[in-house]
Parts: sequence; C-alpha cells; structure tokens
Amino acid sequence: MTRRALVASAVIVAATAVAFAHGPKTGVNGGPQADAGSYHVEALGQGTILQIWLRDHSDKPVSSVGYKGTAIFLIGGKPQRIPLAPAGDNKLTGTSDVPLPTALKGAVQITTPTGSTVQAKFE
Repeated sequence: MTRRALVASAVIVAATAVAFAHGPKTGVNGGPQADAGSYHVEALGQGTILQIWLRDHSDKPVSSVGYKGTAIFLIGGKPQRIPLAPAGDNKLTGTSDVPLPTALKGAVQITTPTGSTVQAKFE
C-alpha cells in the first residue's frame, strides 16, 4: 500500500469510530438519549404524554425537583411546544396537543433550579 492509501484508510477508520461514538444512544427507559450540558436527557413519548428523564454523566438519576423545561418537536411537519414540569424522582412530563411520534425530532430545553439552561437535541 502506498503512504497515501494508508493515510486515507486511517482517516476513514477514525471518522467511522467518531461517528459511532456519538451515535444515538438509548436510555434506561427505552427512549433516545442525548447530552445536555452535564446531563443525559432521555425522551419518550407515549400517546400525548412526553416523559423526560434526567441523569448525570455517570448515569445516576438527578432529582427533578425545581427543574422545568420546554420541548419543541416537529410533528406532522409543524412544531409542537410542550411545557415540562417535575413528575417524580428524576422525571419531567408534559402533554402534547397531538399524539407524539415514536421517533422524536426536535429539542428539549431544561431550566435548572439555579436558573441555568441546557438543551438536548433529538434527531
């Protein structure tokens, strides 16, 4: 192999590894998981109910007390805004006006008890 071919092969292997390392992840509740600041955010829609779980980067639950948020998902080609409120240990929930698709596409913005915000994107 020529030096050029070796370099090209190395670049392809490295790019593939990076793509897989940052690919979509599934959370412990079966929904897609995305990074948002120092959190892992998992989103799962069931009918018109949206559930969001918060975990730290060690995958330990983060209490949702004092947190709030807004989810904006594209549903049927239109943006749907869903306010989120604490609903248990490490969960926020909200209700959509229309049924949520299985594959959620959009973003979740979470406001922490200190007033800082983080955003998770779901594609």
